[in-house]
Amino acid sequence: MAAKPAKGSSVLGEIWAYRLDVDIEIRGWILLFATITAVWLFLLPCYCAGLSWAPFRRFSSWLHRRLWHFYLFMCCFNAAFMVLVINWLPDWTAGSYVEHLASFTSFMLVSMLQFSGSIAVIVGFCVAAAFKDRIALLLGIDHRSFLKCKLRDCLTCWTSARFQPIELLVWKVEDLPSEDMFSANNVFVEFFLGFNEPMRTRVHKSAGSRCVVKQTMQLNFDEDDDEDMLTIFVRNQKVVGSAELARAEIKVDRLRELLHAHAPDQRVEWDELQFERVNLIPRGTIWLSARPLVEDGFLEEMQSFNDFTTC
Repeated sequence: MAAKPAKGSSVLGEIWAYRLDVDIEIRGWILLFATITAVWLFLLPCYCAGLSWAPFRRFSSWLHRRLWHFYLFMCCFNAAFMVLVINWLPDWTAGSYVEHLASFTSFMLVSMLQFSGSIAVIVGFCVAAAFKDRIALLLGIDHRSFLKCKLRDCLTCWTSARFQPIELLVWKVEDLPSEDMFSANNVFVEFFLGFNEPMRTRVHKSAGSRCVVKQTMQLNFDEDDDEDMLTIFVRNQKVVGSAELARAEIKVDRLRELLHAHAPDQRVEWDELQFERVNLIPRGTIWLSARPLVEDGFLEEMQSFNDFTTC
């Protein structure tokens, strides 16, 4: 039980004379969580900036404009908070708290020096896992699928019935940047979609900033796999290798809309009415269309697959 203050004492005196009557092990945990809370209060502007609720982000912006006042206030508040907590714990004093904090800091520094190699490996793995998409984009391999297997394949017993054959139609590309100011672009278009191998159009010699492609390609497409993405590269063929001129990414829902806009047996007309204009990055446009293909036995295979996967 808490100690009873003398009669007539002030409120501040009652607060200062208060003592926590708990087990000694719990007192250490209380002091630990109080220390963590004090450190977290110092990081309050950064914490609020990462929240999704708009009022917290506005509050963080308001704090960042007054950081000097915030940290001055927080230093005083944390000092008073820690002094009260230490005073409320019977077996702790400010000196013993500082001594334990210094010994813990020394232990952590010695441990970090001993296990610096392992810590570096763990930190490197965490950074690579957190920024894997940006690292892949930097290396130019963000569009490639090195592992041709997903959990969906295991759940469907590696059957290919969920894939629908589709046909991509490329009409033309326009307003392309120049890769070499002394020679015209030798343009070709490259497609990456899921587990398909890369598909390329023929090279259009000395096409420059625009060319009429008028070429079709057939791919396998799983419209229920929202993780897939159609990646389009417009490249310039050189004597050795090729260089990227522009790119575009089409998500599954947009590709699904393109497929549903055309019938499988619709006649191909190379005009703007049947093609969609897709903007390229950093510059340019490509005119695309997509339509489903119905192969012999495909509908029967899909029906047997649905019967197999439906309980």
